[in-house]
Amino acid sequence: MGIFSKFQRRSQESEPVNPCPTPQPDAQSQSLSNLLRQMKGDAMNLSPFFAGVNIISNSIALMKWLYKDADDNLLPDSNYLYHMFDDAKITRFNMVKNVITDIILHGNGFIYIERDSESGKPNTLHYSPANQTLMYYNPLTYDMYFMNPAFSTRWDDGTNYMHLYMNTRDGFNGTPIRDYAYKAIKLSESTEKSALDYYSSGGQLYGLITTNTTNPVVGTAEKQIKNLRQSWDEARSQSQGTGTIFIPADLKFQQLSSSAKDSAMVESREYNITEIARFLNISPLLLGDLRHNVYGNLSEAQRALVLHTLAPYVTMMEEEMNRKLIMPSKIGTYFIDIDENAILSVDQEQQANYLSTLVRNALMTPNEARKILGLPQTDGGNKLILPYSDINTNTLATLDE
Repeated sequence: MGIFSKFQRRSQESEPVNPCPTPQPDAQSQSLSNLLRQMKGDAMNLSPFFAGVNIISNSIALMKWLYKDADDNLLPDSNYLYHMFDDAKITRFNMVKNVITDIILHGNGFIYIERDSESGKPNTLHYSPANQTLMYYNPLTYDMYFMNPAFSTRWDDGTNYMHLYMNTRDGFNGTPIRDYAYKAIKLSESTEKSALDYYSSGGQLYGLITTNTTNPVVGTAEKQIKNLRQSWDEARSQSQGTGTIFIPADLKFQQLSSSAKDSAMVESREYNITEIARFLNISPLLLGDLRHNVYGNLSEAQRALVLHTLAPYVTMMEEEMNRKLIMPSKIGTYFIDIDENAILSVDQEQQANYLSTLVRNALMTPNEARKILGLPQTDGGNKLILPYSDINTNTLATLDE
């Protein structure tokens, strides 16, 4: 009863309770905050990082929320859990996508729960952007408070906020992946900048022009330099800088810059994909790197994505939702299950053949197979069946025996 009783007590208070002071950042901390925000934004300008964040956030947003009872049956449509997005400003998909993106980029994701003032039932879920949500944590008392002025100007003890985070250094405040992958991201940014500079100049190399003449005639060197500079400028202005430049025989061009091949530019960009993929815990194959494909097909890659990358996010969300959205009287009776089958749809034929074989050989009941598919249970579906020719004698056993 803790969460809901707290909400009901506080809803009867006439004056807001602020257990901690509203933070007032000074100029130095504000400047650091802006710098960190800019750094986090730069990471999304890198195609492998953007693609990885998109794959993770989109995949989790695609998964359906199933509302079930203790027997694993779906709750009726009239249940309040089905109506938490009826009056929401954005869709469930966009809310989940933004929250997961915030967790990766900012370390914390927040969902504000608008409740019924009398019963404490969740009415509507709202996305609360991480950079607009204030969080106060007291390490001595382990108390945490949240506030987003867009919803309320009073501190909340967590009753009305779902706080989601994946990595943390203190157990309470999330740490963004961007912090851990700082060097890998900076290296990737430097590689992309070098590639941009190289190809923007038309692949031109830079260097020095030297002479072996020890005693040039007075004025000759200056004239040669002037003519050479004019020839250089004219050549670079032709065909996007691909014109030919002629220099006198007594002058020599000494290259200072490296070509794309010499600087291993392509290999460096491929290496950056692998590094970023490691930090996001995602296969480089899904980021477009086909050099080291260890999967037989896309289905295997997707199963690995669910198992190694998405499962922790899904579990994190399920546990927080069941803590904050289920009424105290229904805890242990109702629960919210996130269905991963939505992103495994390309493997439906193989899954159907697998389940059909188990049911046909009496290794699984029809209802057990339906449970895996996220389908409701049926009457008589708890019996193990063998395909005898006499349909009246095909019952092997029941789960109740």
